[in-house]
Amino acid sequence: MKLRDKNWIFAKSAYIFFKNKILWLISLSWVFTAVYYALFSRAYIREQRAVVAGLNRHFTDLKNESSLFLLRRNVHRIEKGLVMPRRRPVFAKEYIGETVDYYNKCVSRYSEDQMPLEITWSRNVLLSYFGAVESASEPLIDQAKESFFTIEKNRTLSQSIPYMRGEQPSPVSYNDLHRLVHQRKSTRTFLKKSVPRNLVDKAVEIASKAPSSCNRQPTHYRIYDEPELRKEMTLLPLGAAGFADNIPMICALTGDLSAYFYERDRHSIYIDGCLSAMLFMLALETVGLASCPLNWAEINELDRKFETKIGIPKHERVIMFIAIGYPDPEGHVAFSEKRDLDLLSSYNRVEKG
Repeated sequence: MKLRDKNWIFAKSAYIFFKNKILWLISLSWVFTAVYYALFSRAYIREQRAVVAGLNRHFTDLKNESSLFLLRRNVHRIEKGLVMPRRRPVFAKEYIGETVDYYNKCVSRYSEDQMPLEITWSRNVLLSYFGAVESASEPLIDQAKESFFTIEKNRTLSQSIPYMRGEQPSPVSYNDLHRLVHQRKSTRTFLKKSVPRNLVDKAVEIASKAPSSCNRQPTHYRIYDEPELRKEMTLLPLGAAGFADNIPMICALTGDLSAYFYERDRHSIYIDGCLSAMLFMLALETVGLASCPLNWAEINELDRKFETKIGIPKHERVIMFIAIGYPDPEGHVAFSEKRDLDLLSSYNRVEKG
């Protein structure tokens, strides 16, 4: 073994030893942890800045009464109230006023022929709500109702309201889904062939149906296929090393932290983003395309490079990158054996400390 290799192995072993001792020490107390990351490590500094910037943007939108995120969240809360098995005769009175205020403000930003679907959905849910609650003795609801119908003269409902699920069998069998999931493999060998945007749009449409926290939908698919820009983007994620020059299209999936009122929700962008991304990658398979999710490590320099090049707002964070293209039939994919079922799940297990 070469001396350089021995030195590298020794250095790594020493690093692991001392790092383990430091982590053990700071894990003894949240005070030690706070001091360590405040004074000795910048690992979370960009995340902290993004969270603060997101909260600032959220509260600015609240002040301007133009928050689509809050409108979606509150309308979804109302929807959940409408579909409860034992629905209360009066609910949502704490936030129905602000919901109507935001609705009226958002509606004023669009002409009738350019009204986004989410505004139409909000209108229909609010119509259903005011038709369902008993508001005679609730001044807050009566005031909100009067404000809503000041601008909403048409009381006809469309289909974007809570509905009965029914007993229809699944249009996709377990075996069909199983085959699709097995077909999807992280692909690193693509054909030298341009990717039609309309096919990717179809996959994004499927991805948009993924659940998200209170229907906030904080994710954005930033897709790059212009040659020079695409080349720069493929060099950023560490997982693309070795096949970056073979990626015909790349997507940066980002999350918008201005969707949230509290710091406690800062991880929701990653949860919602991953739910959406899985649907996106499966949908790509159905239109003949393949993909490879690329890990985006929490490295300040990489974040800075992406932000500088693209100019994204400070409250938007990269969740992952996804390589997209036509798979080369003669290319290989990793088998990647998965864990056994009994290691993946458990029922009613309680860990004993």
